[in-house]
Amino acid sequence: MKTLTIALALATTACLCVPAMAQDTAATTGMMTASDVGVAPLTGTSATDYVKMAADSDNYETQASKLALSKSKDAGIKAYAKEMIADHGQTSKALMAALKNGDRTITAPGMTLSAENANNIALLKGAPKGSFDALFVQQQITAHQKAWALHKGYATDGTDPALKQVASTAVPIVEGHLSHVKTLAPAAS
Repeated sequence: MKTLTIALALATTACLCVPAMAQDTAATTGMMTASDVGVAPLTGTSATDYVKMAADSDNYETQASKLALSKSKDAGIKAYAKEMIADHGQTSKALMAALKNGDRTITAPGMTLSAENANNIALLKGAPKGSFDALFVQQQITAHQKAWALHKGYATDGTDPALKQVASTAVPIVEGHLSHVKTLAPAAS
């Protein structure tokens, strides 16, 4: 009887923990699907490439958002830009912290933007104030779709545990940004 009571108690405890664990998993891997985002996860990315691409994404987001703070007149876009600067600062710190551990060290990527992101910044810098907001929002949607694909893919099949955790944590942040920027799209048109 005592054994049966202990077994039932353990089974009940296990059942109560499963929904909590499922919620924790969703909180760190996101809730959106590829069809929600409009792109498929990018799989098969090496740890070194993941670091370079994630750093480039964060760097672009920060630079583009700083431009939005100076060029946009829309309060919603300025609030979004402040959110981007703060959040991508945090994701960059998490990425850099994961570069070195007892098993390996990955060289920190440079701060030079990829050709694509440098071109996007140049387009934003040259945009007339009247069309800046629409261009910024369009670029942000595309950039966050690409960031989601990168982070979701590495969170799914990444080989480096520390970087996989960084990616898993970034996915819901990127999803929040994507949802937020889509609410700005009609105003920016």
